[in-house]
Amino acid sequence: MATAADPPLPSDHLVSNPTSPIEEKTTLLEQPFKVPPRVLPVFEPPVDCLDNLVETNPAPIYAINAEQYNRLQDTYFTTPLPNDILFPWLHGVDGRSYQQCLFFGIRQCLVPVHRGLTLVHADEVFSNQSRLVGSVLPNEILTPGEHPDFLDTTESELGINLRNFRIQVARYATISDIVVYGTGAIDAARKIAVAQRKIKAQRQEQIKAAKQQNGNRPLPSVNDLDYRTFVVIDPFNAFEHSYPDLVCLDHQGHAANRVNFWEQEREEMYVLTKASEITKGVWLGNTQDVPLSSDDELVNPHRISICIETHDLADMPLPSTLTLARVTLNDLPKDQLPEELIHLDCYSSGSSLTSVSAFDVFYSQMAHLLEFIDEQVTQGRRILIHCADGYTETSMLALSWVMYKERLRLPGAYLHLQELRSFFVYSSDVEILKRVEKKILEPTECREPPHKRKREETTGQEEIEQLSIGGAAAQGICNRKPSMDTSEVDLVKKTMVDDEEDDEVDLVSSEDEPEDRTADRRQLFDDTYMSQVPKHLVAPSAMDTDHHDDVDEVIPILDAHRTAQGGGTSSLENEPDEVKAQYPWFYSERFEGSFPSRILPFLYLGNLNHATNPKVLKALGITHVLSVGENANLGDDFKLLLLDNLYDDGIDSLWGHIDDCIKHIDEARLQGTKCLIHCRVGVSRSATITICYVMKHMHMSLVQAYLFVRARRLNVIIQPNLKFMYELLQYEQRLLGKVQIFWQILSKEIHSLNMCYRET
Repeated sequence: MATAADPPLPSDHLVSNPTSPIEEKTTLLEQPFKVPPRVLPVFEPPVDCLDNLVETNPAPIYAINAEQYNRLQDTYFTTPLPNDILFPWLHGVDGRSYQQCLFFGIRQCLVPVHRGLTLVHADEVFSNQSRLVGSVLPNEILTPGEHPDFLDTTESELGINLRNFRIQVARYATISDIVVYGTGAIDAARKIAVAQRKIKAQRQEQIKAAKQQNGNRPLPSVNDLDYRTFVVIDPFNAFEHSYPDLVCLDHQGHAANRVNFWEQEREEMYVLTKASEITKGVWLGNTQDVPLSSDDELVNPHRISICIETHDLADMPLPSTLTLARVTLNDLPKDQLPEELIHLDCYSSGSSLTSVSAFDVFYSQMAHLLEFIDEQVTQGRRILIHCADGYTETSMLALSWVMYKERLRLPGAYLHLQELRSFFVYSSDVEILKRVEKKILEPTECREPPHKRKREETTGQEEIEQLSIGGAAAQGICNRKPSMDTSEVDLVKKTMVDDEEDDEVDLVSSEDEPEDRTADRRQLFDDTYMSQVPKHLVAPSAMDTDHHDDVDEVIPILDAHRTAQGGGTSSLENEPDEVKAQYPWFYSERFEGSFPSRILPFLYLGNLNHATNPKVLKALGITHVLSVGENANLGDDFKLLLLDNLYDDGIDSLWGHIDDCIKHIDEARLQGTKCLIHCRVGVSRSATITICYVMKHMHMSLVQAYLFVRARRLNVIIQPNLKFMYELLQYEQRLLGKVQIFWQILSKEIHSLNMCYRET
């Protein structure tokens, strides 16, 4: 099927909804308490849309004008979406696969009794102009040729796919009335009408066969609907003049009511990671924050003099490089910016430092850099530390600087930085940071003499240069562009697999899957991986977590595995007892290197490891925990809400739990505390509830809330399963009185966005 185009979204669609009052509730919900009726009235077009029958042979086609289409779409958007009759059919299930039938617990899967609406832009040649909001092209629903059929969406869908966003445009079109507009609309409408007639005949045969299998007894729900084809007879400028909200691209190809998911996600990431001050004079941000000019206040509002970019291919700045930068800056008055900004590079990770000598050289260069930063800040200079995504590759340098400047332990630096902005640390970098911490905080007289470091520097430097691209003896420090062109490269690149693969992945270390140390990538595992709970993810019992203030030893993690990767717990025994007592959450075997994702100031989204580390919850000020399908077995110190026996299987529904979840989160907000939402990995079940809350609390549309949460989940791509996304669309309709986007377009754009991050 054709690759998805950029998504449209009508504007001016935000509606204010008051927050529900906090009410008493049970803390264990085993069954949904409120479910919409299974059978709802089928959407029907306004009667006058059927007045103008322009063709009857070979199939009926109705003509409508722009005003009628406007009412037709509005009627469709406000017609209540049915609750569960579309599933598992929308998953791509047709009852022919034994594996599918066994998984979903069905014997057959007939076409649901539902009438949707699909809008087709007839002109495939000029597909980037004169487009209405929500339109697709004929080749996205029909096979090529003069006598096309609807695309077969089940041919390759013999397995279990819970995130089958890819097929929704073509599949939903087969249960839709279809409106065609644009150049060549009547010819396209004829082909569609014939395809509708052919597929109805095929379905009648399927119904006949199903009745025979059922002993010729009546079937409980049979789709005998006649789907209609409409053609818009008004020219496109009628929409531009009278219904501009329906226009996605105007007749010149200029974007109107169009939200590009890719661009909007990047914008959300930029807003989240834009430069902020982490200590006096030192700013942390993303590469888009790098000023293009030093003396222009519009492009350099923070009066940055020095930019330090952290990335995997960097060379650590040599002392000679720092000396040159120092001389350049010292020649200027303290309040004067250099004509050209000083640009330096720094490692984003020390996980490749496999020998003591390589680490010693690395730290020697890091120490020189930290001293340089401190010296320049003391003189009134301002420094920007940046990377492509603004939250991953800068973390090691930022935490090292905070430890150095504030004389904090590593966990204290974590809390200091977390108070100011979100960041992510790979578990394999925690051990390196612990070594840096010891070097920074050890008494001056215990540090290795400079002359001894110099004797060993050659060997270590050779190892470091082997890990770098270039290994240059000196770096250019002025007028250097960042290593990534942010006009063409996204703030963050993430790796995804097909929609056929599951999305619940956040566990950077596991027995079977080594950590992906490519700092600008995300990784997703398939449904098979997600269905097997690793042993170290089993939650401890409440009695184990209630009265232990020391290091959490409930779950044995593979220390050898984590040590081999440079994991954060291998040197646990070397830490002073008073430090472990002060920061028990950091030295818990549950701590993976990063905090749960902060979605709102009072709302965190995380995984089961976060939820089963009560000390980290307390350190973050979390008092309420919402467990979606996974019991964290926390004690009485927390207000818990457990949605029990709720699985990420494309069958279970979250609809009946939404109100209770929102009340639970609001209770924490109104008390001035914080709430953690988690499932097992924090990307499907818990992400769906989080999106619901953001929609209601922030008065956002589904698309806005989805991208808002997606950006703030940092290195993990949220991916609610297909049924959860459909329920989110239902929730938007409940909040706003109408949906703001076609179901098939929402699915298409999610698939297209995910494919941008697909591993190639």
